[in-house]
Amino acid sequence: MPRMRPLKRDEVPEGEVRDALEAGEKWLGKPVPGAGIQAYAPEIMKASRALGAAPAKSGLLPPLIRTLVCLRAAQMVGCPF
Repeated sequence: MPRMRPLKRDEVPEGEVRDALEAGEKWLGKPVPGAGIQAYAPEIMKASRALGAAPAKSGLLPPLIRTLVCLRAAQMVGCPF
């Protein structure tokens, strides 16, 4: 359980942060706690999202390896994939 209460999409102003929270909720079917915590510091949320997208954007990893990296990372943090 996080020490900070994750923000909900209704608690953040319109814009990029709210859009990210809505996208995460749509993708998982429920609010993403990590994103709700990062919403307290939009700069950190933006950097985290860029870091998460880097393997796909770099083009350096073959698609199968990229998928396995994403799957393993999800397993390590308890993501329900």
